[in-house]
Amino acid sequence: MKSISFTGERAPSIAYASCPLRETSLTVFKLRRSPPSTYFPQVTFLSEDTLVLVQKQGNALELCQITPGHPPGLVTHSVLVLPALQRGISCIMVECQGDQVMPSGDLLTRSHRLHFVSDPNATVLCFTLGFRQIVGGLDYLRSVSFWIRRCSLYDYAIRGGNQEHPWEAWGPSVTRWTDWEHGLAPCRPGGSRSALFPMLIEVGTGNPIVIRDFHPERVRRALARSQSPSSSTKGRLKVVTESSKIEKGEEFLNDIVSSLPYCEATSEKRYGYHEVLIDDERIVGITVCVVHRLLALTYRLVFRSSAGTTKG
Repeated sequence: MKSISFTGERAPSIAYASCPLRETSLTVFKLRRSPPSTYFPQVTFLSEDTLVLVQKQGNALELCQITPGHPPGLVTHSVLVLPALQRGISCIMVECQGDQVMPSGDLLTRSHRLHFVSDPNATVLCFTLGFRQIVGGLDYLRSVSFWIRRCSLYDYAIRGGNQEHPWEAWGPSVTRWTDWEHGLAPCRPGGSRSALFPMLIEVGTGNPIVIRDFHPERVRRALARSQSPSSSTKGRLKVVTESSKIEKGEEFLNDIVSSLPYCEATSEKRYGYHEVLIDDERIVGITVCVVHRLLALTYRLVFRSSAGTTKG
């Protein structure tokens, strides 16, 4: 078992914990000590020894590798600069969601029984950036998110050289951005798919569930089907290959253009869920309500796929 975390407050350290299989002892190493203003407390693994750190002041993704040794080290291979911010603007919150790195043997076992199986070369990560605004004297958090395939980041990580890549050189073609102000917020991705849920639920009617799939092969097949005269999925399935743009607003220096292709399906039914969880086999809707002054969560299986079949 391996994990990595931030420790300390005045002088935060990036700590690496390792526990070999069939052993109970846990060994912790401090890989890097940095001022609190250097990184957000967010670490994402691209492989078992390659990870992503998010720089605060640099407004960038830092791709690092844990090097073997006693103690192990942490080497920066590439820095991917995010879209430029307006003067005086800084991001106050960063979150990254996605599947954990899974051994290829486990994926092979699952692939024999699942129709939607995680391809390690196609799984996506979803980064969410939060900016504080004051509107009418009230604090307001503007959130924007972008999806990127894990393999796209890994390709830059293995190049090495500690090179810095400007946003225009690496970002637009391998990411897809969305603004929460459009009314939909992304859920935690499952494999190459991600659900979006509404910020506001329509009372009495609910909202449809929207699923985006960034798997390149499924995008290609969906595009081929959509161009077929006999296709029966045109009404529910759309393929997006053209670029999209989110407005710069008060945070970014320029509008953000991105073009990572995806196919999108919208459910025929409408649901009143507050959030949606998704993995290779199922989609689960979550409803939050208050029962006798207690916060209650209700789970409902919305969709389940089995080998060779698709429902929903």
